[in-house]
Amino acid sequence: MSESQEWPAEVLARVQGLLDRSAATATPEVGRVFARDDWRFDAPGFLAMWAAQRWCTVASVGAKGQPHIAVVHADFQPDGRLTMRMFTGAVRARDIAANPRVALSKNLDGAVAMVYGRARVVPGTEAVRHEAETVEVEIDVTRIYAMKPRMG
Repeated sequence: MSESQEWPAEVLARVQGLLDRSAATATPEVGRVFARDDWRFDAPGFLAMWAAQRWCTVASVGAKGQPHIAVVHADFQPDGRLTMRMFTGAVRARDIAANPRVALSKNLDGAVAMVYGRARVVPGTEAVRHEAETVEVEIDVTRIYAMKPRMG
């Protein structure tokens, strides 16, 4: 969905609820930045920022607790689902199979967003891309912290 398109009211309400709950339960350190009413995004602002740049960083955790990060395309779909594609042979695929917890991060012109959730492979979405098998992954979003660019 492009940043200029309108989001359905139910998607905006769901994202706003996640933003509000995340801010209300943030640790003091996270709250100093991401829970400030004058700095944090509302749902339309967050979704526009996220849609303005497809690339983001995804972090997963390996079987022995080691972190893995990768740059991926991750998009909020018109129905509000957050999805990305991954190569089935990627380290990330093994990580998600063992531990579905992921975090995604995006920084765009001083705006920052962090999204936490649980990833799952969507059955039946296999496709060959760049000569390798890929699958769609859906992230069940559990927390969102998002901050507008700070001016001055």
